[in-house]
Amino acid sequence: MSFAIPDGLAPETYPLAWLLGTWRGPGFLGYPGIEERPILMEATFTSDGGPYLAYTSTTWLLENPPASLEGEIDVASLEAGEVWSTESGHWRVPPQEGASDAGSGTTPPATELEVLLSEPTGHVSVYLGVVQGPRITLATDLLARTATAAEITAARRMYGMVNSELMWATDLAAFGQEMQSYSSGRLQRQE
Repeated sequence: MSFAIPDGLAPETYPLAWLLGTWRGPGFLGYPGIEERPILMEATFTSDGGPYLAYTSTTWLLENPPASLEGEIDVASLEAGEVWSTESGHWRVPPQEGASDAGSGTTPPATELEVLLSEPTGHVSVYLGVVQGPRITLATDLLARTATAAEITAARRMYGMVNSELMWATDLAAFGQEMQSYSSGRLQRQE
């Protein structure tokens, strides 16, 4: 599958251009005190020409999940149930000073990344990480919460393109628990 940088995209966001569009697909979530359950996630990355991508995401509990979420999945047939979570924010490549990792051989260069997110549950977070080709790793640098929001002390995220699907995983340290898997899934680009 070939990919072209869209017209009007700020050069700073070129390392993130492969994320543009709407992605949707199944996954799972579970954590100590939260029963494992199938979910449906939709994430949208857009650009208005500024040096960042705007991001929104909604996760629903999956109604009538298929017997298996392995192999080919007809994403259009998946039924969204109750909304589990939403978030919105911006993904940006910070201004670069000096040389960056130029990569070697077939390894693409690593580019620093900043992600700012807010959730209606009372959480605001800043993630720092890198994008390297079609792979992104992030970890929280700052987590703030309102007095009534759940206690989350740290988080990590990973995104990667595998066979035209966007794989993702989130780890959390929350509710007094050590860092561990919270949710993961795979998304297909929607036309």
